[in-house]
Amino acid sequence: MTLYGLIRFDIEDFVTEESDEALEFVLDVMDEYQMPASYGIVGKKAQSLFAHHQMKTLERLAQKNSVGFHSTSHSEHPTIAEEMAELDYEDGVARFIAREKVGIDMVKDLIKSPVYFTQPGGNWVPQAVDALSLLNMPIFFSDSWNSYLDTARQPMWIEDIVHWSLPVLNPKPFAMKLPDNLDEAIQLIEQAPQDLAPQDAFMVMVHPTELVTTKFWDAVNFELGATNATLRKAPLRCIQDRHEAYEGFRQYIRHIRQIAGIEWIDIASLSDRIQPLTPPALSDPQTLLTIITRYGLGPAIIHDQSYSAADMVVALALLMTGATPGQRLPRVKAPAQWGSQRLFNGQEMSPLGEKLLRQSAHEIVDQVFETGRLPALVRTARDLAIEEWAASAIYHFSTPVGDVSLPLTFLDYVKEPKDLHWDWPIFPPDFHPYPLWQETRRLAWSLKWAQYQS
Repeated sequence: MTLYGLIRFDIEDFVTEESDEALEFVLDVMDEYQMPASYGIVGKKAQSLFAHHQMKTLERLAQKNSVGFHSTSHSEHPTIAEEMAELDYEDGVARFIAREKVGIDMVKDLIKSPVYFTQPGGNWVPQAVDALSLLNMPIFFSDSWNSYLDTARQPMWIEDIVHWSLPVLNPKPFAMKLPDNLDEAIQLIEQAPQDLAPQDAFMVMVHPTELVTTKFWDAVNFELGATNATLRKAPLRCIQDRHEAYEGFRQYIRHIRQIAGIEWIDIASLSDRIQPLTPPALSDPQTLLTIITRYGLGPAIIHDQSYSAADMVVALALLMTGATPGQRLPRVKAPAQWGSQRLFNGQEMSPLGEKLLRQSAHEIVDQVFETGRLPALVRTARDLAIEEWAASAIYHFSTPVGDVSLPLTFLDYVKEPKDLHWDWPIFPPDFHPYPLWQETRRLAWSLKWAQYQS
């Protein structure tokens, strides 16, 4: 087995007309070396290509297997995150669909229907998860720099969406510094087979406009929350520098395609190799308890079945209601509303008696079948946080001696605020959208490992 290498082009500069030339060159090189890639395009960039009569470029993009959507307008204020941070979650989902469907339709009408979404810069928003499902775009192709989720080298499901948050193995900035950083860029790829495991995936991020500019187009127009009345082109490299950058990019592609141990693939083809999302089969009590007590509530593979934290709680409830191991769990999503401590210690509460525990287990199962979501609270006897109920169930099943703790390990996959890219140069100063982070923690109840088809 080999590594999976992905090249993602973020095609976004709808202001600098010379970036059209850079995109055409990129397509030439990728076709010349028959290198697969994923092409995420901003809606207004597709519109700009049409306005500039770049029909050939639009047609060539339409022939690509993986065309993605990179937002309607990328860095125009309010950006996606700026707008979502001010709204309740459900209102945010509706607003995401309203504002971004405009750009999706631009890409669809001028190129083809996009199969994945990539957020612009630091605009990772949890509302995209539910919105993409409703927009029939099942892949959220993020990256380790900008994602709120730290899922490293493997795909995960979050709700109904395949989420990729791959490590980026190229210098930053990349194309803008070519050819000076060519050797460094190649060495990063050459080292990958030694550093990563078989079937791990990594990515290379390229902005075609960097090949012809000396500063990012959006920093020129939208830096630190600003918006110019008249949008200005990015400053251009001189002709000789552009040609040297082009040649550096060509050498890069020519070299990395030959590195042993890497299969270059586009995101749609790679996602096609993932098993469909199905609820896991109910595990036997002893195995389930062993996994939870050893690793906490978090994504796990049990008997080759992929469990989320929400699945684990439902499994505990089903076992308490007399369900038989081997039957399928109901499909369960994250609670509609939830907030919790980093760690819940079962000894800090009075464990429920067996009668109340079983009554509340029935309540949990009934709510899951009725709503498709894990309840945040169990209301039998008294309001009880769902993780508190799970700790009580573990206590009941395993009759432990001494301290009982139930780490919420699904939260380990959500980055801490200090590690988030809220310092993206386009955001206004002191932009700290904590509500987006809190909603991501809630959705992480549904995180589970995606599994490749055998």
